[in-house]
Amino acid sequence: MWTVVYISQSIQTSEKLVEVLSENAVISRLRRSSGSEEKKCGCYEVLVPSTELEKAQDLMIENELF
Repeated sequence: MWTVVYISQSIQTSEKLVEVLSENAVISRLRRSSGSEEKKCGCYEVLVPSTELEKAQDLMIENELF
């Protein structure tokens, strides 16, 4: 089951988190939860499998992505 681990209005921060997770072998997905595709605005969610939640949270803290 996928779990939201992070929500942000910044696509750059969200993409950075996905990159950090990937580098540390944590599967993740980036999903836009609201906003306009044309304007690239809204909220973005980073999701991880529930089994990877604790590792993802630790990596967020270590990399100051909160």
